Order: sequence, then C-alpha cells, then structure tokens
Amino acid sequence: MTISIPPSKFVAPNRTAPRVIDVFLRYLKAEGVSVVFGIPGGLLHPFFEVIEADPEIELIVSKHEEGAAFMADGHARVSRRLSVCAGTSGPGATNMITGVACAFADGVPMLVVTGQVASHMFGKGAAQETSREDMDIVAMFRPVTKYSAMVTSPESMAQHLRRALRQALTGRPGPVHLNVPVDLWERPLEEAWFDPRTYRPDTRGFDRVAVQNAAKHLMAAKRPVLFVGAGVGIAGAEEHVRSLAELLPARVATTPRGKGLFPEDHPLSLGIMGFAGHAAAREVLLGPGTDVLLTVGTSLNETATLNWTPQLRKDRVFIQLDIDSDRIGRNYPVDLALVGDAQTILVELVYHLHRLMRDGEASASTWSETRPAERVFSTPELRTSEQVPLAPQRWRKDLEEVLPDDAIIFSDIGGHMLSNLHYLTIKAGQKFVLNLGFGSMGHGTVAPIGAALAQKGRPVFAIIGDACFTMNGMELVTAAEYGIPVIWIVENNNMHGITWHGSQLVGSRVPLSSVRYKRPVEVAAIARAMGLAAWVVDSPGQIQKAVKEALLHTGPSLIEVRVDAHIAPPLGDRAKSIAGFVEP
Repeated sequence: MTISIPPSKFVAPNRTAPRVIDVFLRYLKAEGVSVVFGIPGGLLHPFFEVIEADPEIELIVSKHEEGAAFMADGHARVSRRLSVCAGTSGPGATNMITGVACAFADGVPMLVVTGQVASHMFGKGAAQETSREDMDIVAMFRPVTKYSAMVTSPESMAQHLRRALRQALTGRPGPVHLNVPVDLWERPLEEAWFDPRTYRPDTRGFDRVAVQNAAKHLMAAKRPVLFVGAGVGIAGAEEHVRSLAELLPARVATTPRGKGLFPEDHPLSLGIMGFAGHAAAREVLLGPGTDVLLTVGTSLNETATLNWTPQLRKDRVFIQLDIDSDRIGRNYPVDLALVGDAQTILVELVYHLHRLMRDGEASASTWSETRPAERVFSTPELRTSEQVPLAPQRWRKDLEEVLPDDAIIFSDIGGHMLSNLHYLTIKAGQKFVLNLGFGSMGHGTVAPIGAALAQKGRPVFAIIGDACFTMNGMELVTAAEYGIPVIWIVENNNMHGITWHGSQLVGSRVPLSSVRYKRPVEVAAIARAMGLAAWVVDSPGQIQKAVKEALLHTGPSLIEVRVDAHIAPPLGDRAKSIAGFVEP
C-alpha cells in the first residue's frame, strides 16, 4: 500500500535553504512515519535534535538500542507500515543488530539510522569510528538487512534513501540501514522531490493461468487443506483466507508464527501444525486423506514442518503461494507455484472459484459432511486443575475469559511460548504476534511498546517469562515514562524453563541446574519500583480480576503469575527436532 502524505509543515528556524535532514524527514513523512525509536548520541545529535523539535514526529527514547529496534519492529508488525529506529555510532549501532535481525528474519519493514564520525575524519581512529577504514558497521548490518549503505555526500542522500525505502517496502518487506556521517545532516541540499508512488513499484502482479489452475485443483479436491503462515498477516489477507476456506470448504492449519491468522475457535480450524502444535493439525496434514494442500505465506521451515517431515508432501497436490520466489520449492517440491502478494492472489482465486460455481460446477469437498475438528490439548486435565502452585494450562484458560475481542497478544521466546502456542485460543478479531524467525528472547517483552503506539486505543498484552523479563525488562521503564498502556503477564517459574525442561529430553538427559535461579525474582515488586501498576496471581480464578483492573488502568501494568515450575511445556516436538540436528 502506498501512503502519500503532504509535505511537512515543519520549517527549521533561521534556515532558508533545505538541509539534508529536512529532505530526509520529508521522505519519512511521505511514507507515514510518525514516531522514531532510539537513544540520542553525539554522532547522531543533529538527527535527534530535529526529530525532537518536529511536532509531527514523536521521539521515544528507549533504555537500550536493542529495545529501540524491538519497539520499531512491534510498531511495524501491527501498523503494516515503515518504522524507524536510530542509534549513534559504535556500540549504539551494534546494540541494535539483534533487533534488526529479528525484523529481517520475519519480513518487517524498518529503516535503521546510525551515526558516524565526520567524513573528513575517516581512517584517523576517531572515537567510535565505524567506517570502512575501521570497524565496518555497514558490513555488519548487511547480512541482516535488505540494504545497508553509508551516505558519503549530501547529494547522494536522497538516492540512498529512496533505494532503501524501495527495498524495505517492496516484495517481501524487511529492514534497511543507512549510516550517516555527522557532518552531512546540516549541509544544504536542493532535491527534486519524488513521491513514493514514483520510486516504489507495485508488486501485486501474478500469473493468472496459475491461479486458474489452482482454482480447478481446489474445486476438485475432496479434502482440501490450507496451511497458513505469517505472510498472510504481512499481506493483510486474513479475511481472504477465511473466505476461501468457507467457500470450498477447506480445513485450515497455521504455522506457529501464523497462529491466530485464522480464528482458532472457527469450526474449520485445525489449530497449529509444528512446534507445540495440535493433534488435529498433525493428523490431517500428515495423514493420507488430504488430497490438495495449499500453503500460503509460509516458507515451510523447521518450526512449521516438524523438522521437514516428508509426510507433509506425500500423495497430494502441493500448491505453494509466496511473494518470494526463492522460498517456493526450497524445502518441498511443488506441483503448482503461485508467486505474488497473498491478498491479491487470494482475491483472484476466490473470484475464479465463484465463476466456476456460477457455471454449474460444485466443490467436491466433503469437509462439510464431517464433524468439526475438536481442539484436543495435551494434558487437558490441567486446563481445569484447582492445584496450587498454579498450572500454566489453567491460567491461560482463565485468561481467555477476559481477553478483549480486539486484543493484540505478543509472546516472547521460552517455555511460556510453547504453552501460549498450544493452550491459548486466539479468536476472531484478536491478533497474536511471535518473533520465531530469529527467536530472540526480549522481543515479546519490548515490541508491544511500539505496537501500543501504532494501535492506540487497542489493548496490547505481552505474555512473557521471568527470564525474558530479567533480560529486557528495563524497557518497562520506557513504557512508564511515556504512559504507554501495555499489560505484561509474566509467567514466573524462577528459571529458564524451556532450557531446564528441554535438557532432560536431549543429550545426556541431565537437567541444567545452572538455569534455575538461586533465589526467587520478585517480578511484581520490580515492576512497581519502575512505576507500573502490578498484581500477583498464584491461584486458579484470580487472573480474571487482575486483567479487568489492568484494562481500567491508564498506564502500563504487569501481572505476575506464579506457576508450578515442575510442569513442563509441550516440548516433545522441539526436543525431537534438536535431536535430529545432532543425530543424522
């Protein structure tokens, strides 16, 4: 989607000619940028000075540059627009790399701006110099961005920026990086303006014949199945998947990262296929009955395919839809490839199916004659357990009762993630966000701050573990400073749960005692000291009241849920995968 915004009304004081920074900001605003995340520093001071003074852009100062990148990532994931994060040279730049890598792995559009010593100082060993003559920060970012370049002159700024924006927002989105010497920002620059529509091509083309063939295969299928990945969310194609599934009808499974893109309480939902997945999805997708499988927006990676099981491809017509041709056929050979934007192709696919039906053909699907798939959980008895310490399964069932219909739910990485994937039902209208491409702890703790700024008025939750909180929890201070209303739910078992429980299933089967905390972490007490409202839940039936009170609170809040540390998350599939890496 192209966003065209009138040129900024902001005029730098006492300036008659536009500067590099003025041109830079005009392009950002034309792309819909309204917030910048970062930490000011000397070698990026001119940039931050103008950002802070501009009434059209909000500056959010994080507590760590990695947090700024995570916030920008969260903002872009829910807004589906370009986000911006910035850090000064040296460690300011390197601190952002993990957050940028998360965005790269998951296809999140982000502009990363880093500072640099003055251009006339290159090669002299200036403090925090990271030019090509010293530690090359441009090269460091190159493997985790779609474009990484140093701006070497005022005249080249607009060209580099347009190329970066084109790369970030065209095809499969992703982060881009520009490194700017500090002396360039305030230099004069006369620039011929390019509207975004003139430098970013429309990539919604597709092969019409291939779509028609896909429609014929789906119409003739007796047991068609849709396998939905995170690309559906990137394309904004959730409703289009639902229309296709209900039209045929077809059963629908999602990848772990695609959780919730098809409502999990829908009669056609099979739940998740892959890590921490559901039996119904596994039985249908890997069983002999499926005759046509259409995958949409998934690269079919390890987490979605149980370590690339060959059963997913066996004895069926295999159709793969993805905007990135390099991902089609990468892990499984395909019978039919649909290359392009998921929303555009699904609209065309539904159109052709309707046309075939108007011409008198009927869908051969027999799914409507069978009983809807049942949601079968591992250890279902713990979903209703009254035990104390609290069972992780029980509090998630309680949470479902009070989660708002329009809630955005982030999950961090760890044992709690596996329980979120398996035991938490995401319904129509709700959105689930998980950084699983790179799998960085801390993302689900910090990215919700950016999401809450992108979707003001919509409730944002972060379900995280105590280890994620101790790793990146200082960013909750950022939320408190700016009054950003995120609700953190911290499952506290006083250890790195996925590592402790997982270590008993792989290798020598000896638990890694080093990942258990030597003393309890008082998460709620720390949160109160940061300025958040906080509650402690340690018994069944308590979280409903805490969530209702948190939703009425105007600022950020935290609910610490103390659980039975001996109850393992659904780790079996992950353990088998790890064993597969080690044991050929």
